[in-house]
Amino acid sequence: MGGVDKGWQVFRGQALVVQVQQRLQQQTLGLQGLMISANRHLPDYAALGVPVWPDRLAGFAGPVAGWLSGLSHCPTPLMLSVPCDAPELPLDLAQRLYQALCEADADVAVATTPSADGPQLQTVFCLMKVDLQTSLSAFAEAGGRRLRDWLDQHRVARVCFDQAHDEPRAFAPLNTLADLDR
Repeated sequence: MGGVDKGWQVFRGQALVVQVQQRLQQQTLGLQGLMISANRHLPDYAALGVPVWPDRLAGFAGPVAGWLSGLSHCPTPLMLSVPCDAPELPLDLAQRLYQALCEADADVAVATTPSADGPQLQTVFCLMKVDLQTSLSAFAEAGGRRLRDWLDQHRVARVCFDQAHDEPRAFAPLNTLADLDR
């Protein structure tokens, strides 16, 4: 996004972070609390009424750093992760991931989407056990940054969002200003 804070970019009249927060508050499986991982504009994010936690890792470590920050502050046994650039995330995301996590006795449940090459992992849309913090911390300290590499070390339930009522664009990130304009 050319260096701008993605969460505060306006899409359909509202900041992306506000839209994602609203979608999370409407989840069919009630969530016990929300928190935001952010590294700038912390007072602005805090004004949304939820805790805001910056990365614990130095330098830009991407989603791994955000997950570590979230896991270290999560007051519940499970943490749901979603990015701020997916304002159309499914309203039943938490419910479907939780069901798959329990049924498979998995450590992490990850959303997948259909494609011609088979289901595509949407790694940042996941539900994970908080006790994975030690494993993720060791992975990050060893220089690991690819989420898939870390996920390969754990029992993962894959949840394909390919039902008739699933919105095809639900997991499509808005990564550029051009994406927002489209």
